Parts: sequence; C-alpha cells; structure tokens
Amino acid sequence: MRLFASMFVITLFLIIQPLSVHGDDNVWIIETTEDPHEVKQQIERDYPFVEVLYTYDTLLQALAIKGDERHVEELHQEEWVESYHPTQTYEAPTVEQSDSSHRSLPDNRITNTSYTGKGIKVGVIDTGIDYSHPDLANNFKGGFDLVDFDEDPMETTKEQGLPTEHGTHVAGIIAANGQMRGVAPDADIHAYRALGPGGTGSSAQILAALEKAVKDGMDIINLSLGVDVNSPDYPMAEAVNQAFDLGVSVVVANGNSGPNDWTVSSPATAEKAISVGAGYTEIEFPEIAIHQQDPIPVRQIPYSEPWSFKKAYPLEHVENIDGLTPTIQDRILVIDKQSLTYPEIISAVTENGAKGVIIYSDENDDPNEWQWVLTKIPVIYMSEEEVEPLIQHHNWVETEYETDTDNMAEFSARGPVTSDWTIKPDITAPGVDVVSTIPGGYAALQGTSMASPYIAGVIALLKEKNPDASPQELKDQVLTAAEVFEEKPSAQGVGFIDTDQLFNQDYSITGKGLNFGKVGNHDQETKTSITVNNNENQPLTVRWNMPRKQTGLTWNLPLTTTIEPNSQKTFEIAINLQKNLLKSGVHEGYLTLQLNGENQNLPYLLINETADYPRVTGFEMEIPPFKQDQLNMKLYIAEELERLTVTLYDEQLIQQSTLIDEEQVSSGTFETTFSTAELERGNYQVVIEADDGNEIQTDTKEIMIP
Repeated sequence: MRLFASMFVITLFLIIQPLSVHGDDNVWIIETTEDPHEVKQQIERDYPFVEVLYTYDTLLQALAIKGDERHVEELHQEEWVESYHPTQTYEAPTVEQSDSSHRSLPDNRITNTSYTGKGIKVGVIDTGIDYSHPDLANNFKGGFDLVDFDEDPMETTKEQGLPTEHGTHVAGIIAANGQMRGVAPDADIHAYRALGPGGTGSSAQILAALEKAVKDGMDIINLSLGVDVNSPDYPMAEAVNQAFDLGVSVVVANGNSGPNDWTVSSPATAEKAISVGAGYTEIEFPEIAIHQQDPIPVRQIPYSEPWSFKKAYPLEHVENIDGLTPTIQDRILVIDKQSLTYPEIISAVTENGAKGVIIYSDENDDPNEWQWVLTKIPVIYMSEEEVEPLIQHHNWVETEYETDTDNMAEFSARGPVTSDWTIKPDITAPGVDVVSTIPGGYAALQGTSMASPYIAGVIALLKEKNPDASPQELKDQVLTAAEVFEEKPSAQGVGFIDTDQLFNQDYSITGKGLNFGKVGNHDQETKTSITVNNNENQPLTVRWNMPRKQTGLTWNLPLTTTIEPNSQKTFEIAINLQKNLLKSGVHEGYLTLQLNGENQNLPYLLINETADYPRVTGFEMEIPPFKQDQLNMKLYIAEELERLTVTLYDEQLIQQSTLIDEEQVSSGTFETTFSTAELERGNYQVVIEADDGNEIQTDTKEIMIP
C-alpha cells in the first residue's frame, strides 16, 4: 500500500532554548510521602533559595520546585522525598498549515446519532484557545492559564511572543458551533493553557493543567502534545492514569514522529490514555511528473501554502539567490539549499514573486531541523537524487494528483512502547488535511493533534448518551468500533474509528489489545484475557478464528460459546512459545473473533528476547538561565545500559569533547551539565553510543551553540 508522504514533521526539538517554567533555574518534580501542602510550608521555611511553583494533591502527591541543583540536592535528603524527576519539555507538534479560504467548512457531526455532547465538559490542555472566535464563543466556558498563571487562557498573541493557534484548531474539531461544526457541537469547552509562546511548555505546567482540569470536573481531557520519550514518562503517566481512575477520559495524540516503529511519545505511552494515531479514508495528494520515471511525492514544508497547482508552470533552476530579479514571477524555482538558511531563501523568492519553490539538499541536511517560517507560497522538498531528472529533462513543472484510500498518515507515530511493550496507538482517527478554527479564521492542519480531538468529541457523544459510563466503559465502546487498515497493530492499534458501527453496536470488548509483553529466554506459555460485554436482550454467540500458523508459536483459544443477555464473559487467551523456533524481535498481528457473525479484529503483540527498540530517546539540550557558558543535556534510557558514551564533534567531524562516558547506567532520565566556555559558536554533532551488552546502538544529533 502506498504511503502518504506530503509533508515533513519536526520530530526532535533541538533549537536550544530555556526549558524551565517562568524562565528561571532548573525545575524538578518532587514526589513526597507527606501532605504536599505541609511540605510546601517546610520548603519555604527551610530552603530560601528553592521556590515552589505548583503543588499537586489530586493526581500526584508532589510539588514542582525550581532552584540550583545544589539546593535541590540538599532538599533531596529529606525523609519525605520519595523521588524527584527533572522536567521534560513538551510541545504542540508542528504540522502543515494551509489557507482554507477556498474550501467549504466541514460539518464533523456524527449523522447516525441525535447526541451532540450537550452538558459534557471537555478540557483542552494546549496552547490556549481564541475564545473570541465566533464558532467557539458560545461553547467556551472558561479555564486557566498555567503559563501566566491567571484565568485568561487565550492563545499566545504576537505581542506576547511567537503566536500560536494549535489549541484553537483542536477545540474547533471537538465542538465548533458556527459556520463549521465540530464532532460534538454542544459540548462545553474549557481551555487550559499549558504551552506558551511557540507552543512549548514543561511537564510541570502540563501536570498542573491536568490537576486543575480534574478539579474543575472535566468529563474528558484532550492532550494534543508530546515529548520525545518512548516510555511511560513518570510522573506524567502516573498522573494521566490517576485522572482516568478518578473518572476522567484522557485522550492523547500519539505524536508526529512516524513512520518508523518505536516513535510513539509520552504522554500517549500512558497505559490508560486513549492514544490516537492519524489516518484517512480517502485523500487526493499531489505528485510531480518526471520524464519516463515514477512521479515524485510532494513533501510539503510546514507553514507553507498547499501545493495545489492545476496547470503547468515554467521551471527555473536557481544557483544563487543574490541575483534574483522580478523575472522569476509566476515561475517555480528549484534551489539548492547549500549553506543558506530557510528564511533567507523564502525572503528572497517571495520578494521577487515566485509562484512556488522546490528546495533540495544533500543527505546530511535534515529538513526536519530547518528553522520554519510562515510562507505565503507553496514550498516543497526533494532529495538531490530526485531533483536531478527534473532539472535535466523539464522546463515546466506539471502536478499530477493521485487518490489514496484507507491508510495511515506517514507522519503518525508508531509503537510499541518501550519498557512495558504495549501497543500504541489504541485507535486511529482522521488526521490529514483537517480544516478547523484558528485565531481570525480557519486553516487546514494535519497531525495526530487533529485525530485526538476527533476521538475526544466522539467520547463526548457517548458520555451524553450514557452519563454514568466510566472512562473504561467509554474506552471499550470506542475501541470496539474500528475497521482495520492493511497495517500492523503498532501503527494503527485496533484500526480506524467506525462511527456507524459505534452507535449501532450492542456489545463491547474490554482489553481488546492483546499485550503479551516481552517474553524470556526459555519455552513458556504466555496468557492474557478479554471480556466481552453483551449489552442487548438477546444471546451473543462468540466464535474464535484460528490465526495462520507461525513457527515457534501456538495459540490456545477458547471454545465457541454463547453469552446470555445483558451479561459478560471473560476469555483467557494463551500462546505457547518455543524459543529455539521463534525468531527474536516483535511479533504482531490480528486475532479474529466473531460476535453474532460480525468480525472483530483483536490486535496482539509480543517481543521475543529483544528487538530493535531505541535504547536512548528524549534527547534535549538547553542553555541554563543566566549561564551562557553551559549546556544541560537530558536523555531517556529505556533499559539499563552497560555503557553510555556521548561525544561532541565539530562540522569538520573533529572530536571536541567526550560529554558522557559512564558504565552501568540505570533506566530512566539521565541528565548532566557541561561547560561550553572553550567551544566556538556554531553547529556541532552529538554522537550517542548505547551499549546494552548485546549490541551498540549509535545515533547522531545536530545542535547549535550560540
């Protein structure tokens, strides 16, 4: 099946910036064994150089504090400190933006139900909301700003910094009620601004927003944000799971770092979150026609206008932007990026009236790390290999269009989750070219950020239908109603949401994802179970289809049976593993169950011995406030390593420094600080080597020292 490849998504936030909330010293989450309010008083009395930013008493028993590491280390010796965690940087994922003025505004309401989400409270933890938007004004019911710490959760404006629009777009998908309609147009929207200018914030702010939303009585919370950590990020996962246990459905975007496996990011990795991937049932996407070759897919640069040309345009290959003249007007330019910056190129071509731009660069120049700017013309990217036949054989650029159906968006992050080896996302929803509200109008964005609020809106309809339903019951209903694409479970979960089935089904399945986990180094039987809930007044026949045979793996399935009306039955499912016959790595697929003759596909996943999961994720570097000659480095270690080495190289690949060289490194967050006083300004490469005793994984990141 063809992969959708029309855009880039920034997968790693490497532009160095302050991490801490309020722009001050290091921030830590301290979990405590005693009442956090009493601990707060003790800290304020005994630690004058440590400030308490937030107190958590509902989802966690913890505090967010800021202060120099040496002061925090002194505090760590207190008996009431259970654990402490460095904060993570969260962000609203970068997605493609396009002008939607030429499009009809969508009506996302589910047509086969009369429910509209009336009376259901949905909390949107994001960049804030433009509550003055005419399509949101009536549904906006308040909220809180955890960035500026006031009761005005408005999106960041250009006067406040890099403006945002992400939260407004998310809110419109859930409950717009004006020229466009959201999935649940009568739901109450509450905004919790936890991401500030540019759409970034810390885990301390996200946790504070979660606490506030739960205390405010939200029925559903949507989190279209993430951090580059493929593991349950404690204490974030703990807070999400606790919110679920307290009666709140938490819906989370799976992340935009696909299409590779192991790219799902926290907090979508939390066990009880409903994690949502992005897909589409039908989409038309552009390609560039190439002489006697397959067409080249259009890879749209974020924040540029959509490549939607319906006729051919003259092509001009530009080798030097300094000499551009107005003669390029109405032409499509092909430009070698070389050492130019993206803003430099855009400024030059727009000033001289180019119709569109194709930028290409060598394989060492990663477009995901370019400095994006809002662009009024279409801009796309090609590799050097792709662009060569275009330059040689074409004087015109002709755009073709191809329709693709029932597929995952290429950018949608995939599982499994490291550490607990579970399937994520749980489900897939519309996330490509989604038109919704933004400050001052409407725009088409794409990302799992758009898929998550769709599911949040669907749950609002179900909650209105059954106000007493628990988050688990609502989750079971949603995950039961899905159609599988030709993809593996770690890409799509249970499949694409099927709302026609959802509002007509009389049964649900608890534990639909069969997570067998990581198995040992000997033959064994591994078990899990599901519960089928028969909610109708007729018996429900349950029949199991035996999956195809696989060497080294034998299924032990239940017998055909009947579930009595308005009752439930739990079924144990077992797999017998023969270690010497079963290949090591990830084994996944679908087990088919028939309920009254209707097929239900149960995703399953197990890992034999080991797999190619990333040993190190969550790479961050930042300048500590007021310490311009230092850098903080943070990594997340999936499992214990025998050795971790991090080395710094300059642009000529000459080694400058060994930043880390440690043995027996424990799993979890690893953080260190080093001096940059002897390093020159410029671009550097960081080479990370993780040795788990069986193999050495190597990864390279680019950073800039200002």
